[in-house]
Amino acid sequence: MCLTATMDALCCTGMVCCKTICCCCKSCCGSTFKEQIKLAYILLNYTTIFVTMIFCYFLQGLFDNYLKFIQCPTDDNSQCLGVSSIYRICFVLMWMYIFLMIFMLIRGEIAKIANESLWPLKFLFIAIFFFGTLFIHNSFFKGYVYFAIVISGLFMVFQIIMLIDVFYLWGQSWISIYDNGGEYMKYILIITTAILYGGALTLNIFNFIWFSGCGTNIFMNIFTIILIVGATGVQLLGWNPQGSLLTSGAMAIYIVFQAYQAQSSWPESQCNSLSKSEGTRIIEIVVGILLTIVSLLYLTFGTSNSSSINLVQLESKDEKLENQQREANQDEEQQLLQQQQQQQKLEEAKELVKQAEMLPYTTNQYLMFHFIMFITIIYMMILLTNWSEPNFNENSFEAYQPNKLAYWVKMVTSWLAALLYIWTLIAPHIFPDRDFS
Repeated sequence: MCLTATMDALCCTGMVCCKTICCCCKSCCGSTFKEQIKLAYILLNYTTIFVTMIFCYFLQGLFDNYLKFIQCPTDDNSQCLGVSSIYRICFVLMWMYIFLMIFMLIRGEIAKIANESLWPLKFLFIAIFFFGTLFIHNSFFKGYVYFAIVISGLFMVFQIIMLIDVFYLWGQSWISIYDNGGEYMKYILIITTAILYGGALTLNIFNFIWFSGCGTNIFMNIFTIILIVGATGVQLLGWNPQGSLLTSGAMAIYIVFQAYQAQSSWPESQCNSLSKSEGTRIIEIVVGILLTIVSLLYLTFGTSNSSSINLVQLESKDEKLENQQREANQDEEQQLLQQQQQQQKLEEAKELVKQAEMLPYTTNQYLMFHFIMFITIIYMMILLTNWSEPNFNENSFEAYQPNKLAYWVKMVTSWLAALLYIWTLIAPHIFPDRDFS
C-alpha cells in the first residue's frame, strides 16, 4: 500500500510539474502541445547527460565510499565514473528511445501514455538502467563504438539538412523584412553577409597556417575554397529564388569550420600544429552541442503541421477570391453565397486540423521524432568521447586525443554539406515543374 501510494504521489507530482512547465512554455512561446512534448525529450537528453558528466567527472569524490558496492568489472572501480560513464548513460537513453519507438508502432492509448506521461518512471528507468550498466565490462562498449560511429554518420546527414533549412529561413526572413519596407535591413544584410564571408576567408587562411605541414591538408583547404566559390557562383545565377548571399555566407563559414575541425583532429603534430591544444577539443564539443541543439529545436518548432499550412493557404486563397469578387462588382447575393461557401471551407479545414491534433498517434510523426532522438543521443556520445578515441581508464577531458577517424568523418561532412547546398541551388533549375519551397 505504501509503495502504491508513493508511486501515485510521484506520478501526480511529475504530471503537475510537466503541466506547469507546458503552460509556461505555451504562454511565453505560443507552442503547441506536440512541440512541448518534443522539447521535453530534448531537455531530458541534455539534462541527463550533463548531470552525469558533472557527477562522474567533477564530483567523483562523492562515490569514494560506495565504489565497493558498484562492483565495476575492472581493476579500478572509478573507471565506471569517468569516460565510460558517457557511454553508459547514452546507452541507457538509446534503449529508452527504442522502447518508445516500439510503443509508437503499437499505437493506440498505450502509445499516448508512454509518450506523454510516466515521466517519473522514465527518470527511474534511466537511473536503474544506468546502475545496471556499471556491471558491464568496458570491452562491451569498445565494440559498441563501431555501431555508434555508423549511426552518428546518419545524424550528421540529418544535421546538415536541418542547418541548410535554417540558413535558408534566416535569409528569407531578413529579405522579407527589407522587401516590406524595412530599408535599415539592407545595411544589416550587407554587413552580416560580409562578416560571414570574411569569417570563412579568415578561418580558411588560418587553416593554411595551422595545418600546412602535409600536402593533404593543403589540398583540402584549396578544395574547400573551390566549393565555397562554386556555391556562391551558382547562387548568383539565381536558379533558386529562395536563395541569398546571406545563406551562402552562413554555409561558407559552416563548411570551413568543419574543415578546421577535421584538420585539428589529425594526430600527427607535423600536420597539425594544434594537436596538443586542449582548447581545440573544447571548441569542437561546445560548437557540436550548439549545432545539435539548433537542429533539434528547428525540428521541433521550425516545421509547421501540414494541416495548419493548408489552412493558412486556404485563408489566403479565399481572401484573394473575395477581393476579385469585389473588383468585378458582382451581384450581392452571389457574393454572399460565395462568402458562405468560403466560410464553410474554412470551418471544414479547421475541423481537419482539430482532428489531426486529437489523433497524433495515427501517424508516424512521433515515431520519426524518437528515431531522430535515438541517433542524436548516439552522436552526442561519439562527440563527447572524441569520436570514440578516449582512454577508458581516464577520468578527465584532457585525456582525449586527436584521431584519424574524426579527421575523415568531419572532412567528408564538410564536402557533403557543400554538395547538398549546391544541389538545393540547382535543383529548381533542373526540375522546374517541382515545388522545392
